[in-house]
Amino acid sequence: MHISSKQLKPDIIIIGAGIIGLSIAYHLLETDPKLSITILEKEKMLGLGSTGKGTGSIRYQFSSPLLRSLSLLSRDFFRNFESALDTPIEYLEKGGLMLASNEDLWNELQLTKEQADADGIPMKLLKEEELLKDFPYLHRGRFLGGTFCPWDAYADPFAVLAGLYSAVRRKGAVVHFGWEAMNIIIEGESIQGVETRQGTLWGQLIVNAAGPYAAQLAATAGVRLPVQPFRRQVYVCSNPIDVPPATPLLLDLATGFYLHQEVSAKAILLGGTDQYTWPGFEVVVDKSRAEDFFLAAMDIVPSTIDIKWLSTYTGICEQTPDFSPIIGEAPGLHGFMLANGLSGHGFMHAPATGRIVADLILNGRTGRIDVNLVHPDRFVKNPGHIK
Repeated sequence: MHISSKQLKPDIIIIGAGIIGLSIAYHLLETDPKLSITILEKEKMLGLGSTGKGTGSIRYQFSSPLLRSLSLLSRDFFRNFESALDTPIEYLEKGGLMLASNEDLWNELQLTKEQADADGIPMKLLKEEELLKDFPYLHRGRFLGGTFCPWDAYADPFAVLAGLYSAVRRKGAVVHFGWEAMNIIIEGESIQGVETRQGTLWGQLIVNAAGPYAAQLAATAGVRLPVQPFRRQVYVCSNPIDVPPATPLLLDLATGFYLHQEVSAKAILLGGTDQYTWPGFEVVVDKSRAEDFFLAAMDIVPSTIDIKWLSTYTGICEQTPDFSPIIGEAPGLHGFMLANGLSGHGFMHAPATGRIVADLILNGRTGRIDVNLVHPDRFVKNPGHIK
């Protein structure tokens, strides 16, 4: 393969062609079309990483003001995606239902609603009787109440990924599949380039968008990044007979269980109860967890006792200790930009992350959020997290 000198020394090297890396490239090129950007992806084709195994949920019901802000910053991008990028993504605002089974969670939902109202996010508070009237398929007597947000939505993760990939390629970005970043080259306190098995690419600005592998990549530059990979199993099942089409996303806050209905309403995606598994990269399916999982499912939606278990797959979720992303330049290392640790919200918050990183690279600052909330410096006080 012939590699031009421009490819060998681009303005910006992005490591990772998942939803975060492509969103960053897209927003950089939207602002400055003259930039030369090279994206390195360890997988051999698009969509084999975490993005392709996501459930496609987009939601606004977060107790964290930061996460609500990231959802709001991403909203228009998803709503306008099909017209702006000429790619259908099955975007559908079908709403989301957060469920509280104890007083503490019910109080938390009420507080979240007050904060969401102040942010301009529509949320309806449903007490037990209203909840069962609107959603009669839920387990009677289990929940004190819930909140419903009509903005919560679904979009096809692979379609969004493919649309972004096509857009950045049209804008001139170079994407190398099967090119794993093996080592970050540094000199003093500055980035110099990255080594791959196919050769060395030189550049003084590298973006770490490596998803679950972010900490491994950062370590080659001497940076300790507090991001760990966790396996998450998704159960693909037939739709329960009493759950109607266009059912909102259901999320039980106590167990983490979710029910996510595909747009066709022919299948549902279930998961969430394995949130306390040990970290790791293996994507094998652990069938020993299935019995406990389906018992938990029946305790929330009783009719799941009659569904067909069609298949199961495993994805990798990257998490930080505080479940908030890390966005900003690595402390003490000029030119190494971090966009990591989206903690299961990478798909829905990719547009916001792309805009923020583009601002930081091109302007040295952003007014979209308080960067202190996402900057890696927040972990400096804990020497076990980041260098």
